[in-house]
Formats: sequence, C-alpha cells, structure tokens
Amino acid sequence: MKNNEYEATRLLFKARVIEELNDSEMFHVHTPQGTFSMTKEDFYRVFSNVVKTISYRERGMYHYPKTPAKAFQFLKK
Repeated sequence: MKNNEYEATRLLFKARVIEELNDSEMFHVHTPQGTFSMTKEDFYRVFSNVVKTISYRERGMYHYPKTPAKAFQFLKK
C-alpha cells in the first residue's frame, strides 16, 4: 500500500497521512463499505469540523462511529 492510503474498519482520518500531502494530492481510506478517496483540500473543506477536534489534532486520528452522509460523495466501490 502507498503512503497516501490505508485500511480501516470504518471511515478514519489519519493526520500523519493527510497532513503530509499538498492540497491537491489525494488520499484513500479502504473500508468494508468501499474506498473513500479525496484530496487534502476536499478533506479540509468538507470535514473542517474534524480538523478542529482534539482527537485529530492531538491524537492524530479521528473516526466516525457511523459514516456521515457528506462522506458518501467520496466513496468509490
């Protein structure tokens, strides 16, 4: 697997992967639902609430217990 992709049991954002990217570079999260693919810019625009969380900022990751509707635009089967 490449540096800009990872597997997770649900939608999970890893800061160490995302923050290394340029705004136009994509990252991919492989889940049982399918693969969520987006650019860093997309992530900051659509998931701006995640970037502000203590979990993402201090622990380096954030996951949703249930995938939010706004995420499905990035789902590739």
